[in-house]
Amino acid sequence: MKHVFVYKGKVRVALGLMQEEYIPLFLPWANWRIGIEGTLLRPPYSLASGIEWVRGLDKAKGKNEVFAVLLRTEAKRESYRYVGHMGVHNVQWPDGFATTGSVIGAKEARGHGVGTEAKLLLMYHSFMVLGLRKLISRVKVFNTQSAGHLIKCGYKPVGRFHKHNLHDGEYIDEILLEVFREDWEPIWEQYQTTGALPHLSDEQRMFVSELNKK
Repeated sequence: MKHVFVYKGKVRVALGLMQEEYIPLFLPWANWRIGIEGTLLRPPYSLASGIEWVRGLDKAKGKNEVFAVLLRTEAKRESYRYVGHMGVHNVQWPDGFATTGSVIGAKEARGHGVGTEAKLLLMYHSFMVLGLRKLISRVKVFNTQSAGHLIKCGYKPVGRFHKHNLHDGEYIDEILLEVFREDWEPIWEQYQTTGALPHLSDEQRMFVSELNKK
Protein backbone atom coordinates (compact mmCIF):
# COMPACT_ATOMS: atom_id res chain seq x y z
CA MET A 1 0.00 0.00 0.00
CA LYS A 2 1.35 3.42 -0.97
CA HIS A 3 1.17 5.90 1.90
CA VAL A 4 0.88 9.66 1.33
CA PHE A 5 2.86 11.31 4.11
CA VAL A 6 1.94 14.68 5.60
CA TYR A 7 4.10 14.85 8.76
CA LYS A 8 6.95 12.55 9.80
CA GLY A 9 7.92 12.32 13.45
CA LYS A 10 11.37 11.86 14.94
CA VAL A 11 10.81 8.47 16.58
CA ARG A 12 8.53 5.99 14.76
CA VAL A 13 5.30 7.71 13.78
CA ALA A 14 4.05 9.67 10.77
CA LEU A 15 0.70 11.21 9.90
CA GLY A 16 -0.58 10.56 6.40
CA LEU A 17 -3.50 11.16 4.10
CA MET A 18 -6.47 9.04 5.16
CA GLN A 19 -7.29 6.67 2.27
CA GLU A 20 -10.10 4.26 1.45
CA GLU A 21 -7.58 1.41 1.31
CA TYR A 22 -7.12 1.63 5.08
CA ILE A 23 -10.77 0.88 5.86
CA PRO A 24 -10.58 -2.94 5.44
CA LEU A 25 -7.76 -2.86 8.02
CA PHE A 26 -9.86 -0.67 10.31
CA LEU A 27 -13.03 -2.80 10.20
CA PRO A 28 -11.89 -5.54 12.62
CA TRP A 29 -10.90 -2.91 15.18
CA ALA A 30 -14.12 -0.92 14.75
CA ASN A 31 -16.26 -4.03 15.26
CA TRP A 32 -14.33 -5.45 18.19
CA ARG A 33 -15.86 -3.49 21.06
CA ILE A 34 -12.96 -3.98 23.45
CA GLY A 35 -10.61 -2.30 20.99
CA ILE A 36 -12.67 0.88 20.54
CA GLU A 37 -14.58 1.15 23.81
CA GLY A 38 -12.82 4.41 24.70
CA THR A 39 -14.13 6.08 21.52
CA LEU A 40 -17.54 7.13 20.20
CA LEU A 41 -17.59 4.29 17.65
CA ARG A 42 -20.30 1.67 17.94
CA PRO A 43 -20.46 -1.64 16.07
CA PRO A 44 -21.67 -2.83 13.67
CA TYR A 45 -19.46 -0.74 11.40
CA SER A 46 -19.53 -1.58 7.68
CA LEU A 47 -17.05 -1.24 4.85
CA ALA A 48 -19.50 1.05 3.04
CA SER A 49 -19.79 3.32 6.09
CA GLY A 50 -16.02 3.61 6.37
CA ILE A 51 -15.50 4.39 2.69
CA GLU A 52 -18.30 6.96 2.74
CA TRP A 53 -16.67 8.62 5.76
CA VAL A 54 -13.27 8.85 4.06
CA ARG A 55 -14.83 10.25 0.89
CA GLY A 56 -16.53 12.96 2.94
CA LEU A 57 -13.29 14.22 4.51
CA ASP A 58 -12.50 16.56 1.58
CA LYS A 59 -15.81 18.37 2.07
CA ALA A 60 -15.12 18.67 5.81
CA LYS A 61 -11.69 20.28 5.36
CA GLY A 62 -11.20 23.19 7.71
CA LYS A 63 -13.86 21.82 10.05
CA ASN A 64 -12.88 18.18 10.59
CA GLU A 65 -9.43 17.01 9.48
CA VAL A 66 -8.31 13.40 9.98
CA PHE A 67 -4.93 11.78 9.39
CA ALA A 68 -3.86 8.14 9.16
CA VAL A 69 -1.47 7.18 11.97
CA LEU A 70 1.43 5.36 10.34
CA LEU A 71 3.94 3.36 12.36
CA ARG A 72 7.43 2.69 11.01
CA THR A 73 8.34 -0.98 11.08
CA GLU A 74 11.56 -2.15 12.67
CA ALA A 75 12.65 -4.06 9.57
CA LYS A 76 13.04 -1.12 7.17
CA ARG A 77 13.66 2.52 7.89
CA GLU A 78 11.08 3.79 5.40
CA SER A 79 8.52 1.00 5.75
CA TYR A 80 5.31 2.10 7.49
CA ARG A 81 1.95 0.52 8.26
CA TYR A 82 -1.45 1.94 9.15
CA VAL A 83 -2.35 1.46 12.85
CA GLY A 84 -5.23 3.91 13.31
CA HIS A 85 -6.21 7.50 12.72
CA MET A 86 -6.37 10.81 14.56
CA GLY A 87 -8.14 14.06 13.89
CA VAL A 88 -9.07 17.58 14.87
CA HIS A 89 -12.83 18.09 14.87
CA ASN A 90 -15.51 20.77 15.11
CA VAL A 91 -13.15 23.66 14.49
CA GLN A 92 -14.74 26.82 15.88
CA TRP A 93 -14.10 30.31 14.56
CA PRO A 94 -13.63 33.07 15.64
CA ASP A 95 -13.08 31.29 18.99
CA GLY A 96 -10.10 29.36 17.66
CA PHE A 97 -10.57 26.00 19.36
CA ALA A 98 -11.38 22.43 18.35
CA THR A 99 -11.69 18.91 19.76
CA THR A 100 -9.22 16.10 19.09
CA GLY A 101 -9.89 12.39 18.96
CA SER A 102 -8.06 9.23 17.97
CA VAL A 103 -8.35 5.51 17.38
CA ILE A 104 -5.22 3.36 17.67
CA GLY A 105 -6.62 0.05 16.53
CA ALA A 106 -3.54 -2.16 16.34
CA LYS A 107 -3.09 -3.67 19.80
CA GLU A 108 0.69 -3.84 19.50
CA ALA A 109 0.79 -0.08 18.79
CA ARG A 110 -0.79 0.85 22.13
CA GLY A 111 1.25 1.78 25.17
CA HIS A 112 4.50 2.40 23.27
CA GLY A 113 4.36 6.14 22.64
CA VAL A 114 2.59 5.86 19.28
CA GLY A 115 -0.42 7.91 20.40
CA THR A 116 1.83 10.47 22.07
CA GLU A 117 3.97 11.12 19.00
CA ALA A 118 0.93 11.16 16.71
CA LYS A 119 -0.76 13.67 19.01
CA LEU A 120 2.28 15.96 18.99
CA LEU A 121 2.20 15.97 15.18
CA LEU A 122 -1.55 16.61 15.13
CA MET A 123 -1.06 19.49 17.56
CA TYR A 124 1.56 20.98 15.24
CA HIS A 125 -1.01 20.88 12.45
CA SER A 126 -3.70 22.37 14.71
CA PHE A 127 -1.64 25.21 16.15
CA MET A 128 0.89 26.02 13.42
CA VAL A 129 -1.12 25.27 10.26
CA LEU A 130 -4.76 25.79 11.20
CA GLY A 131 -3.86 28.58 13.63
CA LEU A 132 -5.94 27.35 16.55
CA ARG A 133 -5.23 28.65 20.03
CA LYS A 134 -6.69 25.80 22.10
CA LEU A 135 -7.56 22.10 21.83
CA ILE A 136 -10.06 20.15 23.90
CA SER A 137 -10.35 16.44 24.54
CA ARG A 138 -12.74 14.21 26.49
CA VAL A 139 -11.68 10.87 27.94
CA LYS A 140 -13.80 8.14 29.50
CA VAL A 141 -12.61 7.60 33.04
CA PHE A 142 -11.29 4.07 32.50
CA ASN A 143 -9.19 5.16 29.50
CA THR A 144 -6.10 6.05 31.53
CA GLN A 145 -3.78 5.37 28.59
CA SER A 146 -5.38 8.14 26.52
CA ALA A 147 -5.45 10.49 29.49
CA GLY A 148 -1.75 9.84 30.05
CA HIS A 149 -0.65 10.61 26.51
CA LEU A 150 -2.76 13.79 26.46
CA ILE A 151 -1.19 15.03 29.68
CA LYS A 152 2.29 14.23 28.32
CA CYS A 153 1.51 16.53 25.39
CA GLY A 154 0.55 19.45 27.63
CA TYR A 155 -3.17 18.90 28.22
CA LYS A 156 -4.51 19.74 31.67
CA PRO A 157 -7.64 18.26 33.27
CA VAL A 158 -10.24 20.99 33.77
CA GLY A 159 -13.41 19.15 34.72
CA ARG A 160 -15.37 15.97 35.10
CA PHE A 161 -18.82 14.90 33.97
CA HIS A 162 -20.22 12.48 36.54
CA LYS A 163 -22.06 9.33 35.41
CA HIS A 164 -21.92 10.62 31.85
CA ASN A 165 -21.24 7.62 29.57
CA LEU A 166 -22.89 4.20 29.47
CA HIS A 167 -20.25 1.47 29.77
CA ASP A 168 -20.90 -2.21 30.48
CA GLY A 169 -24.37 -1.47 31.81
CA GLU A 170 -23.45 1.38 34.15
CA TYR A 171 -22.82 5.09 33.81
CA ILE A 172 -19.23 6.24 34.21
CA ASP A 173 -17.47 9.61 34.48
CA GLU A 174 -15.83 11.50 31.64
CA ILE A 175 -12.72 13.68 32.10
CA LEU A 176 -12.38 17.02 30.28
CA LEU A 177 -8.92 18.25 29.25
CA GLU A 178 -7.63 21.29 27.38
CA VAL A 179 -4.31 22.61 26.08
CA PHE A 180 -3.29 26.03 24.82
CA ARG A 181 -0.62 26.56 22.18
CA GLU A 182 1.73 28.08 24.78
CA ASP A 183 1.46 24.92 26.91
CA TRP A 184 2.38 22.71 23.96
CA GLU A 185 5.24 24.78 22.50
CA PRO A 186 7.95 23.93 25.10
CA ILE A 187 7.08 20.22 24.80
CA TRP A 188 7.28 20.40 21.01
CA GLU A 189 10.61 22.28 21.12
CA GLN A 190 12.12 19.68 23.43
CA TYR A 191 10.88 16.87 21.20
CA GLN A 192 12.39 18.61 18.15
CA THR A 193 15.70 19.16 19.93
CA THR A 194 16.16 15.80 21.63
CA GLY A 195 14.12 13.48 19.41
CA ALA A 196 12.65 11.97 22.58
CA LEU A 197 8.99 11.75 23.57
CA PRO A 198 7.74 13.51 26.72
CA HIS A 199 7.15 11.54 29.92
CA LEU A 200 4.73 11.91 32.81
CA SER A 201 6.01 13.39 36.04
CA ASP A 202 5.45 11.41 39.23
CA GLU A 203 2.59 13.76 40.14
CA GLN A 204 0.95 13.34 36.73
CA ARG A 205 1.37 9.57 36.85
CA MET A 206 -0.35 9.47 40.23
CA PHE A 207 -3.22 11.58 38.92
CA VAL A 208 -3.74 9.24 35.95
CA SER A 209 -3.62 6.14 38.15
CA GLU A 210 -6.29 7.60 40.44
CA LEU A 211 -8.74 8.59 37.67
CA ASN A 212 -10.86 5.47 37.83
CA LYS A 213 -10.85 5.26 41.62
CA LYS A 214 -12.98 8.33 42.29
